[in-house]
Amino acid sequence: MPGRTEGRISGCPFCRWTGAPMPQVGICFRNLSGHDIGRIGTVVESPAPAPLSPREFLAQMDGDQPEVQMRILPRDIVEPFPFSEPPTWAAPISLADASHLDTIIVDLCDAGRTGNSWKIPWEVFYWVIASIWRMRIPIAPNELWRVLRAHGIPDQFETEITDFFSKGRDLLIYTQGRKPIKKKRVQPFSI
Repeated sequence: MPGRTEGRISGCPFCRWTGAPMPQVGICFRNLSGHDIGRIGTVVESPAPAPLSPREFLAQMDGDQPEVQMRILPRDIVEPFPFSEPPTWAAPISLADASHLDTIIVDLCDAGRTGNSWKIPWEVFYWVIASIWRMRIPIAPNELWRVLRAHGIPDQFETEITDFFSKGRDLLIYTQGRKPIKKKRVQPFSI
């Protein structure tokens, strides 16, 4: 997936840790996906015989009772301690919003790849605009562009993409009668 590769190079924690090896017992980690995003836990030993697949593990999550462990599935993205600082291109949105945005941005980047070149896959970009508006993510066009660029979209598309994002969002405001931003702007990747 080219979008994930470019994201890794640019310091995206979601891209860096997607498909990473399972952390060892005793390693502290932060959940970067799912309904428990942002929660911190420690990998614990699985009881014998382990009913888990090789890509799953049990964790003792901070704040949970000692007898309660959480099963971490292969689709979950976890970042081992020490946790990385948000990259300089990160938008001022929560970790949960950034996680959702990362998924659709990678889809956009990969859908536009045609051999050695890239073109805007409009139907996928419509979904990006609609998702940002529906989730009411407080991201400006230039901030969205920085995230897109970090995931491999060539610079030649900056003006076209940012203009279209602004116009698409304005159209949704007009047709739906509500502003796209409800959430507050926060420190990048905050909980």
